[in-house]
Amino acid sequence: MALYTSHCQSPISSLQFHKKIAFTPPKPLISTIPISQNIKISVQLKHKLQIPSCSISSNDEVSPSSIVLVKGLPLSILEGRLKTAFAQFGEVCRVIILKDKKTRKPFGSAYVWFACSEEAELAAKEMNGKFLDGRFISVRITIPGSCKSQVKGTPYKF
Repeated sequence: MALYTSHCQSPISSLQFHKKIAFTPPKPLISTIPISQNIKISVQLKHKLQIPSCSISSNDEVSPSSIVLVKGLPLSILEGRLKTAFAQFGEVCRVIILKDKKTRKPFGSAYVWFACSEEAELAAKEMNGKFLDGRFISVRITIPGSCKSQVKGTPYKF
């Protein structure tokens, strides 16, 4: 019976090797181009890792006036499409498309959260009645207390 031994590194040691490598961001690129003897153009490009951020954390209280309700959406619309459509009015923090609990099919409505109420008011004013992906949409600021919880009634007794 012969034993096979490998001369390669074990997977554990290669994993430990990769742990030691740290990410270093690239250095800014600087280019200087002389146009004439007296004029020189300098261009500096900075590589940045951009991380999306929102000024409202999940623990903060969100003002109801910074949330808009969008109705009349096509059933095929995605959250990313809504975010890009409403991002022109300000920082969009969150988008939720309302769906049926059982079938998980969209209703054609969505909530869009903005960083501040002024942005939400502008979006509601400008986007209300606009044509988006083949449908005219209705956009309005949410009203506190307008979303009533469903109360189960007592069954009839005969």
